[in-house]
Amino acid sequence: MIKFFFRLDDIAPNMNWDNFNLAVEILKKNNIKPLIAVIPDVRDPKLLNYPANSNFWPIMRELKGNGWIIAQHGYQHLASGSGGILQIHKSGEFGGLDFEKQEIMISAGRKIMEAQAIIPDVFVAPRHSLDKNTLKALKQNHFHFVSDGIALWPFKKWGLILLPQILWRPRKGMFGLVTIALHTNTMSINDITNLEKFMGKNRKNIGDFSELMEWHKKTGFIKKFSLFFINKIFKVFWYSVFYLKFKLFAL
Repeated sequence: MIKFFFRLDDIAPNMNWDNFNLAVEILKKNNIKPLIAVIPDVRDPKLLNYPANSNFWPIMRELKGNGWIIAQHGYQHLASGSGGILQIHKSGEFGGLDFEKQEIMISAGRKIMEAQAIIPDVFVAPRHSLDKNTLKALKQNHFHFVSDGIALWPFKKWGLILLPQILWRPRKGMFGLVTIALHTNTMSINDITNLEKFMGKNRKNIGDFSELMEWHKKTGFIKKFSLFFINKIFKVFWYSVFYLKFKLFAL
C-alpha cells in the first residue's frame, strides 16, 4: 500500500513566485492540501536574489484557511551548523549547535509566525540538519511534529512524532506513507509538467498532509510495533543505496 503526501520547501517572501503559483494551481486543481515549509526570517542570499512579495503572509493565511498545513522551516535558512544526525548534507542551520543557541533560533522564528496569526505545529529543518538539541528545543517551543526522518511510516522519538521524508520527486514502486519534498524555486517546466501528470494518474494514492499527521494517533500499538522493524530495515536500505548515490553523485 502506498500513499503520497507533498511538502513545498523554501517558501518565503523572496522566492520563485512563478513556479510557486504553478504548483499551487496544480495542487488546487487536484484538491491536494500539502505542507508548506515557511522560512520565518529569510536571510539566505540565494533566495534574496528573488524579488519579495509584500502580500506573502496574507497568501499563507489564506492557504492555511483552506486546509494547507504551514510549517516552520528553520529560522533564517543559513548554514550555521553541521549536517546533524541524518547526515544527508554536510552543513545546515541547526545540527551541532548547543541547545541554548538552537532554542533561541527556533523561538525567534516561531514568534515571527505567531505574529502573523500562524501557529506552527510542524518543524522542517533546512538541509535536514537536526540533532537531539533541536528536538529538545522544539518540545520546549510546543512543536509536536517534525517532517523528516528515513522511514516508511511515522514514528515517535524523543517525545516528537517524526513524519519521514525520503523523496524529492515522485517515484513509483514505493510503499508506505511517503512524503515528497518539492523545491519549487529550482523546478524546471518539465519538472512541473511531470508533477501534474503524476498527480493526475495517482490522485487516489495522494493524501492531504493533515491525514499523515493524524496517522500515529489513530494507529494501534501492534501495528506501530510491527512497522517499527520495517522502518529499521528500510533505513539500512536507504542509506546503503539512495544516500550513497546522492552523496557521491548529487550533493
